[in-house]
Amino acid sequence: MLRALALIAALALASTASAQTIDAKGNCHDAKGKLAKMDVCKPAAAPAAGAPSCKKGKPCGKACIAMDKVCHIK
Repeated sequence: MLRALALIAALALASTASAQTIDAKGNCHDAKGKLAKMDVCKPAAAPAAGAPSCKKGKPCGKACIAMDKVCHIK
């Protein structure tokens, strides 16, 4: 029974996660096209191997940059 509930919850989460989109300006939209919070569109992901854990700013390659800057490293 517990496995069935876990499977249903996982499928429900997967179906809602694909409904959100990010437009060309970087805004998050829900399934109905309304603006949504960014954490809805981007699930929390573990940092890549070798990426720093930034207390201020965001990781960019092997360094931290300000939140308002754009990272150009791919």
